[in-house]
Amino acid sequence: MQEKNQDSLKRAYATLQAMQSNINDIATVYGVEEKYVSQYHAALDMLEGIGINVEQFRIPPSEVQHRETISPVSYPEQPAPEEYTKEKYVTKGLLLTKLDTILMYFDLTYSGESRRIGFTLPGK
Repeated sequence: MQEKNQDSLKRAYATLQAMQSNINDIATVYGVEEKYVSQYHAALDMLEGIGINVEQFRIPPSEVQHRETISPVSYPEQPAPEEYTKEKYVTKGLLLTKLDTILMYFDLTYSGESRRIGFTLPGK
């Protein structure tokens, strides 16, 4: 791999690793803000720029949504109106799953260690 590509790979990996490590700090009660999804996709764009197919790791736009706000107590005779956040969010679980998946892909593909993928049946 060319030095420039190696640098892009390292930068993208560092960004993804930092997001995974800090997910609890960046998540709110509504999920993870769209700006972090943009950072995640920017790291994927770096990888795509060096020829790595990252399409399956992307978060679909339909998953980044305004969330219903947590409203004060409503009464049956006068329900609280539905209100939504100004910002868009993705669920923490989805972002974390995508992060785990691509980081595992890195580990399997670029660690340099020979790894067995799969499982062994008991007694075999």
